[in-house]
Amino acid sequence: MNILVCNDDGIDAYGIELLASRLTKYGNVYVIAPDRPRSASSHSIVLHRPIELKRVEKIPGVICYKTSGVPADCVRLATGALDVKFDIVFSGCNNGLNLGTDIIYSGTVSVAREALIEGIPGVAISTDVSCFKIVEKELDPLLELIFNKRLYSKEYALNINFPVKGYSESTGTRVCKQGDKIFTSKYSRDGELYIDESYPYIFDKREDTDVYLADKGYITIVPLKVDQTNLEALEKIKL
Repeated sequence: MNILVCNDDGIDAYGIELLASRLTKYGNVYVIAPDRPRSASSHSIVLHRPIELKRVEKIPGVICYKTSGVPADCVRLATGALDVKFDIVFSGCNNGLNLGTDIIYSGTVSVAREALIEGIPGVAISTDVSCFKIVEKELDPLLELIFNKRLYSKEYALNINFPVKGYSESTGTRVCKQGDKIFTSKYSRDGELYIDESYPYIFDKREDTDVYLADKGYITIVPLKVDQTNLEALEKIKL
């Protein structure tokens, strides 16, 4: 297999080194990552200016590039600039959870979705901030599960999260639906500067959601699609 690994934390992030290194047992691994952190870049892409793509020596046994682009650009560059046909795209391991409505803002998840748009299975993996000990212990079994059961598909992207901070090992792994984690918009002011102090004010308590299950110690797997059509609204809105 030819495996592409991208992220939004940047080429120097520990999470991408960890993930790419563990994936080498499954095929030829290529890394394309932003040259600096690009968190919360959502599914933006760079237009109307050139993008740098530079080969770097970063991870043993892995072909690595850094780019001036954003996370979704990493996939586009891989399919449009490299002479390689990729079988699967991984994103992460992100330093910060991407649960529930986090995915709207997430550069990490945009990689998996961009892969899906390009006709390639995509998998995004995230952990709570600075919680890589549990990833180091449980990433290999998770990857074995993904490959052995062929959980990946060209019909959906996978958004995977390790449990919230405080767990030294997971309770288990659950496939579930996306929950709600909605933030307030709150800023403190320092002269002409505004500092974001937003925090979740809706934290989903439905037991079949990723937000709830990650809080209970589970590794959560949510299949995502690109089509955002509200099918119920199609039936309600008549012209």
